[in-house]
Amino acid sequence: MTIQSAESMFAPIGVAGFISDYLERDVLHLERKDPMLVQGLFDLESMAHCIRYMKPQARGSVRVVPKGEDPEETIQLNAMAASADDHGENFLTSGFSAGKTIIFNSAESYWPPVERVVDELKESLACDIKCNVYCTPPQSQGFDTHVDGHDVLVLQTDGSKTWRLHEVDSTLPLESTPLAAEMFSRLGASKPNYGDPVREVTLHPGDLLYLPRGVPHSAASTTEHSIHFTIGLFPLRRHEFLARLVDLLAFEDEGLRRRVSTAVMKGEEKVTSAGDMFRELAAIADGLETPIDVDRLVAISSESYARAAGTTGSFESAIGVESMGLETVIERPEGCSWIVRRTPMDYRIRCGGSMSVPLKLDPVMDFFEKNPVFRIGDAPDLMADDAKLTLCRNLVRNGVMRISKKPAPEIQKPVPAAASGTNLSWLLPNAGF
Repeated sequence: MTIQSAESMFAPIGVAGFISDYLERDVLHLERKDPMLVQGLFDLESMAHCIRYMKPQARGSVRVVPKGEDPEETIQLNAMAASADDHGENFLTSGFSAGKTIIFNSAESYWPPVERVVDELKESLACDIKCNVYCTPPQSQGFDTHVDGHDVLVLQTDGSKTWRLHEVDSTLPLESTPLAAEMFSRLGASKPNYGDPVREVTLHPGDLLYLPRGVPHSAASTTEHSIHFTIGLFPLRRHEFLARLVDLLAFEDEGLRRRVSTAVMKGEEKVTSAGDMFRELAAIADGLETPIDVDRLVAISSESYARAAGTTGSFESAIGVESMGLETVIERPEGCSWIVRRTPMDYRIRCGGSMSVPLKLDPVMDFFEKNPVFRIGDAPDLMADDAKLTLCRNLVRNGVMRISKKPAPEIQKPVPAAASGTNLSWLLPNAGF
């Protein structure tokens, strides 16, 4: 069966096994050699279809990398894509036949099978995901040995490729920046000598390789062509999370909002040590009358990794929302999770789209949680019928629910409560997230 979920991506160890035993810890090689796992994801025919009909080259999302030391030909491709009648299709075909590697950058933004894989991993691993598709002719190599500043998953979808792994010199490195290179002399060193490979792995269709950031590696196709996904993992790292906390702390402390003094910036006055500055931050945080809600910050941060909604029923719901009645059945959009976060002011719902709901509708939120599909008239009777319709129309307009073609499920209704009448002032507009 083709990979349809994060669990099948990491079969047989599963997501939990990957996170506990390998994520940011060790190299993983799942030698499955099962072409059915990747059937329909991306192969040579997909290359042709993608180039001709999706035209990622027309928006600068395709790179051309020759063998050896020759420079990239991406600039030439961009010119051909903008001027030639075939948008650079022949340029790419002839380049591939000449041994050049074709890279489809951020393929999740225009190739649906890749988007599905990325959405699954994004939610399961709670991090941002980017996927580039590498298409390499036989006996070719696109890049020399190098180190990535992010973890990568390599999923072989067609042909085969041999990966050479080297000894790790720096564990979990960060991407270098001009400031970091200035502060840490080791980052400005010349190209390192990675030494001889310590491990060699050949991937076949269905195989998966995981490389924690910091593992030096290179890859070359065998006597056959190679197509693989390089799936980059971009988690929220601890130092980035702490930076968000400091930003929130600045909203509560006037001193943090002030500029670094002119005397310090001109070198006329010394600052305290980094340790003293962090201890000062801790004292400010501990002294707040209302502590920063770290759990809430975690919840807000994690919501960005929720899966996007599928497209089924989106336009039908858009034109049918005004004609909805009490007999209309609505459901959550396919493919995404129902996420509810309670704030001091309201409930924030995310399920494809997003919407806010007043705290007084606690029983209604419980109903939504338990019933992913329901007839509008079966919503709790603490709302009058027109209030039910107004709330459900807003759910559909904001993309949180969609009109369904499924039959209305049997729902056991609680003891009737007093209706809230026709006053709909409690229905908040979409507050976003």
